[in-house]
Amino acid sequence: MELFIRTEANETTASGHMTRCLSVAEAARKMGTVPVFIVAEEGSAVMPREKGFETVVLNRVFDDFDNEIPVMEDLISKRKIKTLLIDSYWVSKKYVSAMTTLTRTAYFDDLHDGIWDVNTLINYSVNAKKYPYEKEYKDAKLLLGCDYMPLRSEYNANLPAKIINKDVKKVLVVSGGSDEQHLLYGFTKRLKDHEGLEGITFTVITGRFNNDHDAIEGLAKEHFECGKLPQIRAYRNLPSLKEALLDTDICISAGGTTLYELAVTGTPGICCMIADNQRDNVEGFASQGLLEYAGDVRDEGFYDELYDKLGSLIDDLFRREKMSADLRRVVDGKGAARIAAAITDNKL
Repeated sequence: MELFIRTEANETTASGHMTRCLSVAEAARKMGTVPVFIVAEEGSAVMPREKGFETVVLNRVFDDFDNEIPVMEDLISKRKIKTLLIDSYWVSKKYVSAMTTLTRTAYFDDLHDGIWDVNTLINYSVNAKKYPYEKEYKDAKLLLGCDYMPLRSEYNANLPAKIINKDVKKVLVVSGGSDEQHLLYGFTKRLKDHEGLEGITFTVITGRFNNDHDAIEGLAKEHFECGKLPQIRAYRNLPSLKEALLDTDICISAGGTTLYELAVTGTPGICCMIADNQRDNVEGFASQGLLEYAGDVRDEGFYDELYDKLGSLIDDLFRREKMSADLRRVVDGKGAARIAAAITDNKL
């Protein structure tokens, strides 16, 4: 059996959609299913091909889904596509409905911005069950909540309990695949203005589509040469954050998939919003006391709030210990396998 996956990864869409689809694809491959990716442009084919997946490039513009419908009709017929997982904020209801008339469909719905004509709907957000999905979808299969968080396979194993140190020596700062709001650069640029952080090493990891890496490396060099400032280590596009999360005392993160990686590793942290589509994630983690919330990076005074939250968390060992224990109860790392089994009718 083949599982076809329609998604993208570029500087505009970032890599989050592709990353979670790759997690589902890897889980499906372990079950004996053959995943095949469908993308619009060659640039989006890089990540799935790196993982050894067949990738069909449509040679179209990534955000023009409606005019892609005849192309997909032809592909579905030629390849005899039985199941299609769709993951993009650029798709329209017209497109999704057209696909559902042709094959069995599954769709990642992060935003709850309408009713989608699909066979399976997925929303793994910590806040997913606040929406009336059961009333809105009478016939579709619903995969809701953190049990369906499609983390990478390295998070499936039983991870060791997080060690919470009394003294904070390491802080990790991440923003996902891209960083259009320049969170990482904005944070590191202001490090020199804050006292009491001199003994801490800040590890800043830029994603595949982050254009600020060289500037951050420049700041790291300045801090190293000064000696008295907090030290900065800058890394570009690590294949996994797991080891960095297990090794750090605190993580500062944008509100994407990384929040669920904090959960499965039990890493205390501070979240913030860099795009509107992260609202459910940050509100859910903050309202349940799982992470501190520093606000929207686009708001005035954001960095002052972020540094205040960081200082408070550094000084509060009990808060970090409780946060770590509570986070570990949220995600078990098996969501990708559950999704793959549900949409391919396999058994776990």
